[in-house]
Amino acid sequence: MKKSSYTNFLYQFIGWLVFFQITRLVFVGWNFNEFKDLPVASLLALPLQSMRLDAAMSSYFMAIPYLLYVLAIFTQRSFFLKLNQYFTGLLVAVVSMITIGELPIYDEWRTKLNLKAVSYLSTPSEVIQTATTGQLVGGILGIISLSFIGIYLFKKWAHREVPLSRRPWLQSVLFSLLVPGLLVLGLRGGIQQIPIQVSDAYYSEHQVLNLAATNSVFNLMSSLLHNSKAGKPYEFLPGQEAEAVFKALHQPPGDSTVQVLTTQRPNIVLVILESWTADVIKSNGGYEGLTPHFEGLIKDGLFFNNCYASGLRSDQGMVALFGGFPAQPRTSIIRQTNKYGRLPCFIKPLKKAGYHTSFLFGGQLSYSNIRAYLYFNGFHRITEGKDFKSNIRRGKLGVHDADLFDRELQDLATEPKPFFAAVFTGSTHSPFDAPMRQAVDWGDKYQPFLNSVVYADSCLHDFMEKAKKTSWYEHTLFVFVADHSHPSPRNWPLPQPDYWKIPLLLYGPALKPEYRGMVDSLTASQTDLAATLLHQLGFDSDDLRYSKDLLNPNGPRHAFFTFDEGICVVKPDGRLCWHVKDKRVDFEKVNSEAQRQELVKQGQAYLQVLMKDYFDF
Repeated sequence: MKKSSYTNFLYQFIGWLVFFQITRLVFVGWNFNEFKDLPVASLLALPLQSMRLDAAMSSYFMAIPYLLYVLAIFTQRSFFLKLNQYFTGLLVAVVSMITIGELPIYDEWRTKLNLKAVSYLSTPSEVIQTATTGQLVGGILGIISLSFIGIYLFKKWAHREVPLSRRPWLQSVLFSLLVPGLLVLGLRGGIQQIPIQVSDAYYSEHQVLNLAATNSVFNLMSSLLHNSKAGKPYEFLPGQEAEAVFKALHQPPGDSTVQVLTTQRPNIVLVILESWTADVIKSNGGYEGLTPHFEGLIKDGLFFNNCYASGLRSDQGMVALFGGFPAQPRTSIIRQTNKYGRLPCFIKPLKKAGYHTSFLFGGQLSYSNIRAYLYFNGFHRITEGKDFKSNIRRGKLGVHDADLFDRELQDLATEPKPFFAAVFTGSTHSPFDAPMRQAVDWGDKYQPFLNSVVYADSCLHDFMEKAKKTSWYEHTLFVFVADHSHPSPRNWPLPQPDYWKIPLLLYGPALKPEYRGMVDSLTASQTDLAATLLHQLGFDSDDLRYSKDLLNPNGPRHAFFTFDEGICVVKPDGRLCWHVKDKRVDFEKVNSEAQRQELVKQGQAYLQVLMKDYFDF
């Protein structure tokens, strides 16, 4: 094929980028009233912010055309080029239907097209009956018009008639070998470690801008993929019975709480400790000598030494901490941006009360759409690895803890007060490449992790010592909690509660003196932090149905956590880990068969209600 044929392939790729921008203009035009008063700089940034997801989707769309071009090269048959035109036309029609179809979806649900909306198409008669004649006619005309524009664009731009060469030349071979690698690079969003996510398009506190920047097809693919991983809703018990069992577990006999703070409006610094299992903390039943500085904080803080993570990953931990929403067995709700509107988050009442909110991380917040979750909930300042100066030391996953904490001190020096500042550490995540001395000579394959914990503990100590010299320290509550646990030399099996234990510590001058040095050994869950903090600040937690106030003396104390097709129930008088599929009990510590059956039923009810909420959101 002549060189112009390869140019056609490139133009076809560019054509998709242009067509996606046209579909974006349709969304902006339909919702013009929501865009007209937005900051001009944010509006001008929209095309650039949307480019990476558009390029990724274009790379997916160009996979089949690449194969057709290769077949045309080596068979010398123009039939395959004609087939490419028909295939492109079909994709244009599909994209047009998605673009026009999600306009009323956004009007109704304030989200883009997703699996939940698509599921209604299984009963097309109901869709037709609920739409007005104007909506149906307008929608059909919109799809036809947008499809015509797209097909015309590709015909004039990329599907120009070019002759086939008599035999393959060097450029044909190079095309065949190099293009697949470029397409793979494009569909994963670049050479960075974490492949591109929906949240890579999020950049504004105005949600409509984030949705406009999100490629509609990519968003729908992501929704279909992650919901398919979630499986189906569980039906262990009749719906009303499951709800009754669940409510009985979470309804406290009284609504009082013990106020442990000196003020209802302290500054709050939430330090999320990456992978800090209880096994690295002596006071948590762990090894001695790994975290001496954290042990020092425990002696002057309120420590919950029987707390359990909700999930296995950081993205699950974020939703559990900020919204009290538990992890799901096979997926993570934070990946579903269309579900954010129903997800609770304690940042919202804090903002209403005048708190300035921030989140700091030294790596990529695109992981599992964490960035999108933070922007959706309106954090005032969101800082990640790319926002650090280029001369700051970095490991494979981002900025090391020492420099991360220094940046936090720098930012908090000018932060409006009162503030809520979340800091998410990273040095205790593999590959454990922080600039640290070798402090641990045991632990076998877990030695690098243990060594990173020693380093992280020293960084935390330096941070606290410097914080004590600041003007804001005397009015501050520090909260230390892990995002999830981590394997240790003790080799706890996954369906074993000890694997899931994590630290939870309240510390600082805002803590009343009589509660400093106190240890709470009753069962606690990572999901309970949200309700506990809100009640200390004088807010209600009515929308946090899974979160319990740990400082309510009358409140229930238990923890539930899930793994793939399994659930664990931990209560003060018993614990049990149970598999869904084969009803196998992997771990139990019960006093009787009656208690065993009760724990199974409570676990079933909890999991059934959780997954119903997941699919209903």
